[in-house]
Amino acid sequence: MAMMIPEETVNKIRQETNIVDVVSQYVQLKKKGKNLFGFCPFHEERTPSFSVTEEKQIFHCFSCGRGGNVFTFLMEVDGLSFPEAVIKTADLSQFQLDESLVQDHDHKNQPTDSTKEKLIRVHEESAELFHHILLNTKIGE
Repeated sequence: MAMMIPEETVNKIRQETNIVDVVSQYVQLKKKGKNLFGFCPFHEERTPSFSVTEEKQIFHCFSCGRGGNVFTFLMEVDGLSFPEAVIKTADLSQFQLDESLVQDHDHKNQPTDSTKEKLIRVHEESAELFHHILLNTKIGE
């Protein structure tokens, strides 16, 4: 089951969290001008190319190109889903998350695996048919 967190709660956590406080638990950052720099946690490097902009609450690696906000950072560095990253951000920033707002979302409206497999098969067969029509008929000329 996937978790759903109301958008207002996500926005409030984002607003009340300083990305520098979260990222600095994973990366040693040093201030250079308006930004803070450190070694990118996503790849090996010899010179710091990982930048955190406190004013905009974003990160960016000038070497590998990864970037985003505090949730993206935790998703990438810890391999979390978005709801897990939101909950971890709340924990790291000591935000009091109302557990009653975090809902388990059942996938009643989501296709089951067998439905998904059928859709994939239909898609593949359709692609083969259209490919044949394009190559072997006057319509495809």
